[in-house]
Amino acid sequence: MNTSERPALDLYKLVVVHYLVSALCFVGLAVMLMITAGNLTGHYFHPQILAVTHMAALGWGTLIVFGAIYQLLPVILETELYSYKLGWLSLGLFIPGLTLLVCSFWHFQPGLLMQCGSILLLSGITLFGLNVFLTAKQNRDDIHQEFIITACIWLMATALLGALLVFNFRYAFLQKDHLLFLKLHAHMGLAGWFLILITGVSSKLIPMFLVSKVQKNSLLTWSYYLMNAGLLLFITDTYFFGLNLKSYVAAVIVFAGIVCWMLFLSRCFRSRIRKTIDLPMSHSVLSFVMLGAAIIILPVIIFNAVKADQKAVDYTTLYGALLLMGWISSLILGQTFKTLPYIVWTRHYQHLTGSAITPMPADLFNHKILRAQFILFLFFTVMFYAGLFYKSVVWIVAGLVCIFMVAILYFINVIAVLLHSPSIKK
Repeated sequence: MNTSERPALDLYKLVVVHYLVSALCFVGLAVMLMITAGNLTGHYFHPQILAVTHMAALGWGTLIVFGAIYQLLPVILETELYSYKLGWLSLGLFIPGLTLLVCSFWHFQPGLLMQCGSILLLSGITLFGLNVFLTAKQNRDDIHQEFIITACIWLMATALLGALLVFNFRYAFLQKDHLLFLKLHAHMGLAGWFLILITGVSSKLIPMFLVSKVQKNSLLTWSYYLMNAGLLLFITDTYFFGLNLKSYVAAVIVFAGIVCWMLFLSRCFRSRIRKTIDLPMSHSVLSFVMLGAAIIILPVIIFNAVKADQKAVDYTTLYGALLLMGWISSLILGQTFKTLPYIVWTRHYQHLTGSAITPMPADLFNHKILRAQFILFLFFTVMFYAGLFYKSVVWIVAGLVCIFMVAILYFINVIAVLLHSPSIKK
């Protein structure tokens, strides 16, 4: 093998393994959801709900994001990833940490195994963040780079607080209510890690996939500062005073940042050269609808929490499900088949000549399977969220059967992309 090809192969292997493990976690998540369906109408602070939430946020969402960032960051910065060994070490700590944490939550055993899981996860996430920082240090400042770096800081803070909460189960050293810290932990992860990260990455990828005209980054700059300012206000104010009327102000500031992001993307849509919206992009559009639904519910949660109404718990469960299983999941389900085929195509087909028929990246996945996946996800969306809203276990189970089928189809299609081989000309 040519020495110059070695870094590309190392990066390819690292990225592909993250995608594959994440797909397996998605199947496991779907199974866990079906087992715990009856608990989804109760309080979100339930051992099995905590296990499911962490599998969704870390195993399904975060792992695939790690892989995507390893692939995307060198492209944005026009440099190599700082260290492939750090990437593998991060993954090697993350997977057993996730396994220990999820199993401990599922059986609610807040002892040594849960503590070890949290430390392993924190270590894996810290190494990932270090790899990102050292990679970014090699090149110029860029607004997309700032989104990614800041999101990594929020992720490390989320993991640190999560580890403290795990040890607090046994030693109870935190001076405030555990549920208060759980709210902070959740929003640091959902808004600080996922929202800020997705804003930065999507504002780079979506214009590229749509073949849009280059847009000015002023809206993204506003989005960056508004999102971070609103989240910092929410974290500090909620820590000292709990949810209160000022929480609306923090929510409005974050919402203003989201509006700036949406305006940027809408300009990209209007100026796009590629007019057709394919299935992966349809998944992405649906994800933004789910994000909008969650934003609408947030003021309702604050309103009921201020009144100490039990409905705040029910709406919080719906809110979290819309973000994790709706917004984030739909975005991943679509963008996987925009990014992974291109990654595989670049590795195996970009320089292919001779007797092989060179496919396009979109030819590497099965379009019929993706169409079935999208339709089933629509059925899941209708039945699952209606079940949560009306507390109907029957509707919830029906929706979860659909998401299990989605997970199987998604996994099959990911494998199909990874195993795709050149066709020989006759």
